[in-house]
Amino acid sequence: MLRRQYASFDYYLLAAMLVMMVFGLIMIGSATRVNIMPSGPFNNQLVFIPLGLVLFFFAAFIDYHFIARFYVMIYVLCVGLLVGTLVYGAVFTPDANVHRWIFIGSPENPIVGMQPSEFAKVLMIIFLAKVVDKYGAAINSFKMLMFLAGSIAVPVVLIMVQPSLSASLVVLLICLAVLFAGNVGGKHAMYTMILLTPIAAFLAYDFNREEPFVIGHLIHDYQMRRIETILNPEAVDIDARFQIERSMAAIGSGQLLGKGLYQGTITQTARLPHAETDFIISIIGEEFGFVGLMAVLVLMLFIIARCMIIAATAPDVLGRLIATGVAMKLAFQSFINVGVVTELLPNTGVPFPFLSYGGSSLWTSIIAVGLAVNVHMSKSKSMFE
Repeated sequence: MLRRQYASFDYYLLAAMLVMMVFGLIMIGSATRVNIMPSGPFNNQLVFIPLGLVLFFFAAFIDYHFIARFYVMIYVLCVGLLVGTLVYGAVFTPDANVHRWIFIGSPENPIVGMQPSEFAKVLMIIFLAKVVDKYGAAINSFKMLMFLAGSIAVPVVLIMVQPSLSASLVVLLICLAVLFAGNVGGKHAMYTMILLTPIAAFLAYDFNREEPFVIGHLIHDYQMRRIETILNPEAVDIDARFQIERSMAAIGSGQLLGKGLYQGTITQTARLPHAETDFIISIIGEEFGFVGLMAVLVLMLFIIARCMIIAATAPDVLGRLIATGVAMKLAFQSFINVGVVTELLPNTGVPFPFLSYGGSSLWTSIIAVGLAVNVHMSKSKSMFE
């Protein structure tokens, strides 16, 4: 059994992921100027990577059917962590309006923290894949569709009120992708689109009003300003555009081949805030140029494509939905991150998989790929059958 598993192990997917993580570590070091002073993020990521690989092998070698058997507990864990973030997270940040982390240790000196919204992305993939697989054709009954809608709404709303609009959007998109791959909705999807179209039109109209009536209650002022930097850049002050302006300057200054590792002017003078997390792509663009950026994106596309091929060749519905969810998680996060740093999308905190600094983001991406490899090792048919 183990020999058959090792024979069908996707070494290419593992190798691509390792290359991304090692390169990400190098770029985190550059973003935090590890060449001239000690770097906490670099040292932390150096620990996160091997711990993540341990999680990878657990996710890859524990049969995904066995994991999915506990789908109810997985959903309860997901919701529990998100509720705990709002309650327990407030203990560590009593004066802040943002509660996205659960810390271990005392409020005065926390030892380590985790971001449950990142883990929700993987937990919801497993939960929805199992529910769709378990109920089969009955999943398209009105009762089951309402159950699915409610099940998705709970974590999405809990993440939104942290507030983390970007993470809630990614979770929602992942869930919808899994349902679409499971042929959930059918004619109900058309009715939903008909219903949502006038709602979307009203929200667009409301956003453009001088004093929005609905939008103002759904999103915070700082989120409104971020959207305005894209839709109406002349109307916002320079401070609101500082980060994105620095990002575009860094990418543009790299030109074709970049300035070289540790040679980025904007990087090494620390003029791009949060460069090691949400704007790691900007650092790559400055130091390795267009060629380096394309190499990174092609490698990420390879990882996503491998996951989609695994989904197409999966031996059952459960495996297909898990692998599809993994591919969509990586695709959505990559698209949004690149869209932000290139000013195509409003500035929002979505890390680039495997590259950005952060244990929670790194571990969930590693676990997700481990699940895809798990499905691949259970493959028993050609993708053309």
